[in-house]
Amino acid sequence: MIAADLTVSRAAGVLAAAPAALITDIDGTISRIVARPDAAVVSESARASLGALAQRLALVAVITAREERVARRMIGVDELVYVGNYALDGASAAHIGERPLADAEAAVRPLLRDLPCVTLEEKGVAFSLHYRNCHEEGVRERLLALVAPLAEAADARILEGKQVIELVPRALPDKGMAVARLLERNSIRGAVYLGDDLSDIAVFREIARRRERDGQPGLALAVVDAETDASVVDAADLTLTGVDEAEELLALLARWSQGGVA
Repeated sequence: MIAADLTVSRAAGVLAAAPAALITDIDGTISRIVARPDAAVVSESARASLGALAQRLALVAVITAREERVARRMIGVDELVYVGNYALDGASAAHIGERPLADAEAAVRPLLRDLPCVTLEEKGVAFSLHYRNCHEEGVRERLLALVAPLAEAADARILEGKQVIELVPRALPDKGMAVARLLERNSIRGAVYLGDDLSDIAVFREIARRRERDGQPGLALAVVDAETDASVVDAADLTLTGVDEAEELLALLARWSQGGVA
């Protein structure tokens, strides 16, 4: 159960400030992190709640480092707005190209032969190295040493998350920029955001900026587990304990949106 009714009531209060939006990350937020990223799933409960909210709110969106087509397949609710690859828009795509890190990805593959526990996930304009299945010490440091020169040569940024290292083009927007564009494009007043990792901090800060500078209602919720970095918790307004509580919150908000009690 959600530890405090305050979380639900605050979220409902923000969403009552129409036009309102609920935006969520996927992995670690509404989908449990698993050994292989292609095995991750979003529960029927979460999908139903998001679909119900989409019928009542001005905007319900998903923003993820995964490709948009993958996010759509995972959730399968047509009424949602899907933002993949950290909001790669038309202008950015034209500048970056279709597979800007193809050479870096090709170069890193043979370097991983000594690390068969590492899973390389292709993301079109980016790629990730998952080391969750590695049990020896120092794998993170070895991977960083491997990709640092490749990132520099490809003009890429290195992003870290929960046992994952990702290379993205330097020109790729971050999640904070992506959410700011979404909210402005849809003339959103109240915004609730759920995220779990370092890349979500930029969104938490955008929510705080809108609230403090512009007086727009907002709530940044960190979905935390044993691997959550302390900086994620520090940047959030409130926390939820794991995917179970995130699913429960969505269900309660869906009920509220249909006239139930928050």
